[in-house]
Amino acid sequence: MICFLVPVKSEKLSSDWDIFSELVKRSLKSINGQKDKDFQIVVACHELPSNKFDHPQVHYVQVDFDIPQLTNEDWEKDRQLKEGDKARKIQVAYDYAIENFNVDYFMVVDSDDCIDNGISKYVNSRIKNNIPGWYVNKGYFYTEGSKFAFMIRSNFNLRCGTCIIIKKELFKQVLQQEPYLYYVHEKIELDDNLLLLPYPKPAALYSMANGENHYMSQSKMMNLINQTKLFTVGHIKSVYSKLTRYRPRFIGGRFRKTFNFYKIS
Repeated sequence: MICFLVPVKSEKLSSDWDIFSELVKRSLKSINGQKDKDFQIVVACHELPSNKFDHPQVHYVQVDFDIPQLTNEDWEKDRQLKEGDKARKIQVAYDYAIENFNVDYFMVVDSDDCIDNGISKYVNSRIKNNIPGWYVNKGYFYTEGSKFAFMIRSNFNLRCGTCIIIKKELFKQVLQQEPYLYYVHEKIELDDNLLLLPYPKPAALYSMANGENHYMSQSKMMNLINQTKLFTVGHIKSVYSKLTRYRPRFIGGRFRKTFNFYKIS
């Protein structure tokens, strides 16, 4: 069985708790849309979402540790505090799942992302193969409200936390303790020369610039855009590289069904 772990930030760190709660609800509905129903979902949070998604396979665990006290001045320090909070919630969700379910593999899903509906079927059918796990090499970037998603054809796991499927015995290898607590979603090389395999298809939808993503904010996206305004040779090469790596995909009925996706009103 696969278990999905969903860390949810505190209401006190949210720009708009009601909107963020809708993003969380969409994410949980997306996960819950798996074709193979042999899975569980554990959500770790300080406060329950204002419009939480209730289902027998969705389990909410409220944590009692302190909410990060952000500086609102030092971006890197605040990022570390948020990542530490996220990692602690992942650990709590993992412990709950180990105690209550017979889990073979875990997957962390960021609370505003969506995932492919075939993941549980793919993983559960390969449990006897004793594979260490998989990483999501290909996935979609999505800006809220857009009619298109953009598929990145490689290194998706370096950009989005919804990207690792790993055996329960190996899970703690992706939780870094020093220099600060961090869920190392970039990691594909494990101890004893074990490697995570690339998942064979685009498996996650990364929601960007939704006002709640603490890494890819609207301002950071605008900075990336502004950096590409000069048409130098280097810029042209950069544009060509992006065009070959990112493929637009219209969000039609098939796409929505695959990710159990809908727009947040």
